[in-house]
Amino acid sequence: MIPETDALDEVGNFVMAELEKLPLADLHRLIRKVSHTEDTACHYRQVLQGVLHRRFGERAHQQRLDAGRSTGTVRFDVDGHTVIADLPKKVEYDQRKLKEAVEALRKWGENPEDYVSVEVKVGEAKYKAWPPAVRQLFDPARTLKVGNPTYKLERIVDGVGPEAANDSKFGEYV
Repeated sequence: MIPETDALDEVGNFVMAELEKLPLADLHRLIRKVSHTEDTACHYRQVLQGVLHRRFGERAHQQRLDAGRSTGTVRFDVDGHTVIADLPKKVEYDQRKLKEAVEALRKWGENPEDYVSVEVKVGEAKYKAWPPAVRQLFDPARTLKVGNPTYKLERIVDGVGPEAANDSKFGEYV
């Protein structure tokens, strides 16, 4: 099934002022159609990438081996096209073992910051549970930033809608 490109065209044909005046039911319908189109396009992109991998994966792997690498980008020409096959490197480190290695560097008299970047992270739930004195110690290092606002529309069925997280703060008149 090919995604409904008309969903994108339909939104694209509106100017912002027209979209702002649409009834919520119409906005909800457009949001659902665009989301469905995005999901479908993502699925098809994955299918097509899988086809390319089945077709060229072994050749790309062999070229990497010939170059003495197990990851990275290789290029080769096929039927008038250049195939660019990338296998990115994804390195992960065990945090406990890293801490042990940093401590070993300190014991050797080395400065670990000459070798690694040390980043301390604080979970917000832990921060909220700290005693006030500990919070005060860390507060000068803390900055609160916010992300982009997002909105969802959910249809109310039979007069009942989902409860909002802040309903209890506003009483009955929500």
